[in-house]
Amino acid sequence: MKKHRILSIALATLALAASPAFAGDGKHHKGKHHKGHGDNHHYVVDGRHDNGLHKGWYKQAWRRGDRIPVAYLEPVYYVDDYRVYHLSAPPVGYRWVRPMDDRYLLVELATGLVTQALGY
Repeated sequence: MKKHRILSIALATLALAASPAFAGDGKHHKGKHHKGHGDNHHYVVDGRHDNGLHKGWYKQAWRRGDRIPVAYLEPVYYVDDYRVYHLSAPPVGYRWVRPMDDRYLLVELATGLVTQALGY
């Protein structure tokens, strides 16, 4: 009986002493890439890499020459009553698009090219 008690105490002590070794140092994460101490920390999650830009953490600031995603070329984003918003009439093949409140883009429908960005 005394042997079992001593053996169980020894195993419990060993298990508690070994648990910090299994905890890890926090530098290696499953599914992520960690470069080194001196490098910028750019992580890869789900196979996508944003080069540290953290897109999606802020509202996109569109500029002339950018291409907008195809999702913004849906009629739900079109500004049909452009005169109400004091916008000029779009040329043929172009549309005013409103991706978010108080921001307007004049976009070429065929390519998604932004030719004018207002409110950015």
